[in-house]
Amino acid sequence: MAGRSSGPVIVIRGDPAGLERTRGRIVLGAGKPGTSGAAMRFAFREAEARHCALDVVRAWRRPAHEPGEHPLLSGSRDLYYEERASILIDALLQDSAPESPGVRVNRYPVEGLACKVLVSRSAAADLLIIGVRRRRGHVGLQLGTAAHVVLHHAQCPVAVVPELP
Repeated sequence: MAGRSSGPVIVIRGDPAGLERTRGRIVLGAGKPGTSGAAMRFAFREAEARHCALDVVRAWRRPAHEPGEHPLLSGSRDLYYEERASILIDALLQDSAPESPGVRVNRYPVEGLACKVLVSRSAAADLLIIGVRRRRGHVGLQLGTAAHVVLHHAQCPVAVVPELP
């Protein structure tokens, strides 16, 4: 269902504390451009309705093989990749944040695999939200690796929000 729905699907899973909605926190996995706009709007509506903080998490990884000296990579290369993740978070928030001024937003650019970072963050959340890109006419499941992993391993309910073309 989560792989084919044209609207948000919430999969109820997790430990008893996560199901009781006592943590006061919603986590949004900020994905690639084009996959997170609808998820961001959904996350703000949920955070506002539940009176929760919204943690926007963007996982980043340093490439295994980087080119030699690069003018933009002087200094700390990790800082460069972390700043790129922060810029992506800010760009996503720019459209949705003004509509929900009462929602407290925390930005987290975190180094690591997206699926591992999100499963780890789900332990402290009432709801984990991920966006997925839908392609009309595409046969088969349309879930990426991170979505697939969090649906099976998150410690709280997971909302899968499709981004339609």
